Amino acid sequence: MMPEYRASVMPYHIAAPGYLSYTVLGLCGHRNIFCMLQYQPSQHTLTKRNGLAQSFHATKRLALAATFATLIAGCTDVPAAFGPTPSQARANADGLFGAFVKRFTNVSRAPRYARAREMMLHYALTPSEVYSDTSIWTVYGPDNYRTLFGNATFTNGRYVFSNTVTDEPVQSLGEGRHIMRLHKLNNDDYDWFTGVDFAAGTITANDFANVITRWVAASEGHNEATLRAGYRAAFPRTTAALGRLYSLDTLVSTPDADGANKLYAVIHITPDGIRQDYPAYAAFMTKYADKVKLHFTLVDSRGAKWLEVTSRDGYVTLRLKSRDGHFAPFEGPIRPIPDTLLMQVDFTAKIKLFTVGVEHMTGEWVNLHSEHERGWALRFTREPGWVLPPVVGYLIKSPLRRPFEGNGTQFRFAVRDQPGHQTIMSRRGSTTVRESAILRFIGKLGGAAMGDFVSKAEDDENRFNVAIYSAMAADINSAIRP
Repeated sequence: MMPEYRASVMPYHIAAPGYLSYTVLGLCGHRNIFCMLQYQPSQHTLTKRNGLAQSFHATKRLALAATFATLIAGCTDVPAAFGPTPSQARANADGLFGAFVKRFTNVSRAPRYARAREMMLHYALTPSEVYSDTSIWTVYGPDNYRTLFGNATFTNGRYVFSNTVTDEPVQSLGEGRHIMRLHKLNNDDYDWFTGVDFAAGTITANDFANVITRWVAASEGHNEATLRAGYRAAFPRTTAALGRLYSLDTLVSTPDADGANKLYAVIHITPDGIRQDYPAYAAFMTKYADKVKLHFTLVDSRGAKWLEVTSRDGYVTLRLKSRDGHFAPFEGPIRPIPDTLLMQVDFTAKIKLFTVGVEHMTGEWVNLHSEHERGWALRFTREPGWVLPPVVGYLIKSPLRRPFEGNGTQFRFAVRDQPGHQTIMSRRGSTTVRESAILRFIGKLGGAAMGDFVSKAEDDENRFNVAIYSAMAADINSAIRP
């Protein structure tokens, strides 16, 4: 099982990034297909931020915004789902999107924190390089443990990351607790553990689930013209903000004889629309989004498909089937979605002259639902097929199998409400890295893309995110009437 801890989690991009499988897992973890679950407040799972992760980062953004743009269609009922009463719905939406706005406003990092982040970005796949660096870690534990604690708060108009160590839970809207823990198992093997707790206001786990249900139901029973008119009328600010980067090229909603509805949507990334105001982010998306190929499906134990997302040449395609806001299998009789599903992933990206990725990657997807918690737990225990340059093929031995051995690579994202306290968005991740020549190669290969984002595009993307979340908050607030 993945370890737990108090008032947790690690700093923004301090993770074990770059490993091919981890990059793919990022789609299925904190940024899965629901835009509402982007969980951008921390952006630091085990998938970030090395080169291949940077390429896939562009597609994740596109896929999520595309899903949002699709599910927003005709959804005049969605705003009310944020709470049991109009006043509570407005307060919950204001809190949730307000927290996201804070997270991306004028982000800064204390010098020590910034250096730790930089070092872990470069050496996440070769952790021996940072294990003994006393300038990085805040706690040296027994039995070869190293821990980096971080605290993120919104102060004087800035979102500030620091190395503060505290046992206190997050209390203020947008506040974050971060942890990164490295455990040396032997001279070659290292366990990484990451996590984050983020204060997201007063929305409950049940409200969160209701929003997703209403969002999925929004496309049911409407033709394309009605859907497009609906989302433009209900969410004019959000449509304008997203439309600068994402073009909803195709939107087809088809009813079935069994009362279900099939949705097919195609979204195209259009960086020219943001180039004037966000030039570095536009350049990043132009450089990497078109070079990613992805095929992601969720299937059950019977082989029935429940969701399909593909990406190629900057176009993301979404296919799903639903009835009354609940997912339905693509074929066969309508039935509830199982708690446990199988993820199937194929993913490649071109970095410089090399194409790298995975084929036939499978993992377990578990839907989490209890009175005060909603979320997903993912686990990968089977090594995929690898797409790597022939020149490095001879380097592939046990190092690439290591993350899938034992407990495998795990991710967990959840929304947990606490009556009388801030609702917490939490994420946990764990994996094991075995240092090797192949991982050093991948790490070096990713350096250029990582630099493109951190040094230039990140600030632009933060400002773009502020514009989107501010628009969402304003649209939902306007739509909710007392």
